[in-house]
Parts: sequence; structure tokens; C-alpha cells
Amino acid sequence: MAGHDDRYVEITTRLRSMRSFCDFLSQGGTVRVALSDGGPYKDVTAILLERNRQEAEALARTRRQLYPDLADEDVTPPLYSRH
Repeated sequence: MAGHDDRYVEITTRLRSMRSFCDFLSQGGTVRVALSDGGPYKDVTAILLERNRQEAEALARTRRQLYPDLADEDVTPPLYSRH
């Protein structure tokens, strides 16, 4: 059962990370990339936001399919400990 728990924690951690990134972008964060060294920067924020939202939705569906007996955030022990 430990492997079962570890995989659930891994998926949940990835999902939380994706959602946090989407929140950052939704609140005004931007991502710009240059296609070549010294080239102009292109804003790819909208593209990354949509892609990450879709990936997060797919990952959430997968988690629900693999672990229907667990609540969406039912992780014991908690993913992060306070230091």
C-alpha cells in the first residue's frame, strides 16, 4: 500500500504545482521566451496558461480514476511539513 500512497502524493504534488503556476499567471505573471540568442522576446503567457490548465484538468481526472476512494486532497501525512 505504500507505493499506492507514494504515487498519490506524487500526482497531488504535481497537480498543486500546476495549479499554483496557473494562479501566478492568472494574477498577472508573465512568461517570455527568445527563440534565439539575442532575438526578441515573445510573450507566451496565454499559451502556457491554457496548456497548464488542460494538463491540470487531465491530471485531476487521472487521479480521480486511479484513486476514487480518496478525496482530492486526502494526503496523510501532509505533503509539506512545517520547519
